Amino acid sequence: MKKRSLMAVVTIGTLLSAGSIIADELDDRWYLAPSVSYIGADSNRQADDDFGFQLGLGKPLSDSWNLELSGVIDSLERENDQDEFKQRGLLFDGLYFFNREPRFSPYGVIGLGAMRNKFAGEKNTNALGNIGLGFLSRVTDGGLRLRGDVRYRVDDDDASIPTEDRFNDWVVNLGLMVPLGASKAAAAPVAVAALDSDGDGVPDDQDRCADTPVSVSVGAQGCELDSDGDGVKDSLDRCPNSEAGTGVDARGCALDSDGDGVPDHQDRCLNTTAGATVDVSGCEADSDGDGIGDSRDRCPESNAGAKVDVNGCEIPEVLVLEGVTFATGSAILTGESQAILDEVAQSLTKHPTMNVEVAGYTDDRGSRALNEALSQQRADAVASYLIGQGVTSANLSARGYGPADPVASNGTAQGRALNRRVELHILSR
Repeated sequence: MKKRSLMAVVTIGTLLSAGSIIADELDDRWYLAPSVSYIGADSNRQADDDFGFQLGLGKPLSDSWNLELSGVIDSLERENDQDEFKQRGLLFDGLYFFNREPRFSPYGVIGLGAMRNKFAGEKNTNALGNIGLGFLSRVTDGGLRLRGDVRYRVDDDDASIPTEDRFNDWVVNLGLMVPLGASKAAAAPVAVAALDSDGDGVPDDQDRCADTPVSVSVGAQGCELDSDGDGVKDSLDRCPNSEAGTGVDARGCALDSDGDGVPDHQDRCLNTTAGATVDVSGCEADSDGDGIGDSRDRCPESNAGAKVDVNGCEIPEVLVLEGVTFATGSAILTGESQAILDEVAQSLTKHPTMNVEVAGYTDDRGSRALNEALSQQRADAVASYLIGQGVTSANLSARGYGPADPVASNGTAQGRALNRRVELHILSR
């Protein structure tokens, strides 16, 4: 109940202090920050919640940051009244202000330090950290401020209770911020208020964009408007009504990466071939429905359901791999062959259920045994290359047929060249 009551006091104080908002000049004097603390003890301590004290010495560094060095003192009695945690700590905190206003300045706090614990007659010193949220509210024109915050404090105490590695306590602080030394003399308000270097109607002391071009419309902070919120200022935006969330180019117009006339945020096919005809979704037409866009389809009238290669042409039962050749008397593929096989691999990977035999053939010169062995080696070489390009090995087999099944006469050099070939036999589709 005590914890809830104190939390309520802090919350009510915050709400009461959040009145009218007036610009507040940074008071960069050193200050003292005495606070009464209420500690919500970690349940693993088996100790009662209690009050403590914190005293900080700090200084504002900028509109956003204060640095503080604080000492903390508290004692937490064990629930069995047989002992207590006597704690003395030192914290180095950074306070980040979301805005600085006289009536209400919310901030976040994070810091590290050390805590000296005395428990059951033993002393130990451990790392200490805390993180939290708080507020400041001006009490007097001289700079006195009401202050409150709620922190989650981690005490890396692994010695007091052998079964515990650390304790996590909640700490609520309520106190004052007392500036040290005389405040700065008030500057002459007329000169500051009248100065507007870029002539945009916003005084320099409030202008966050001090070099706005002449005649440009600006917001309350002196920065040029971006009416459609696309990140391109209105004076440069050639498409001032972009849809929210649309990616735009430097002109503020919707991106069209592939230049097909369909903006990227509507384009379902972002890599359309240049010059291809597309539909409203940015995808290229495919008249025969074989999965190959018309601009790349060399066989634009394929039969419905036919298995086609990367060029859109139906794959026959037996396909002679024209241009696939080997070094003389060996199974080493030539460079030209690899380019052809790359295209074959793309076609086969489109049809993962298709089973294919790679068949190797030779002419009839030399012994039949040597020719059959060479043709087997060449078939194996082609199959291995295709597997290396992503074709599933389970879908491929390789067989050397030697001089069997010639397609031309072995009596001429031209005929023998045609008989030295590699074929794909489609075993099942």
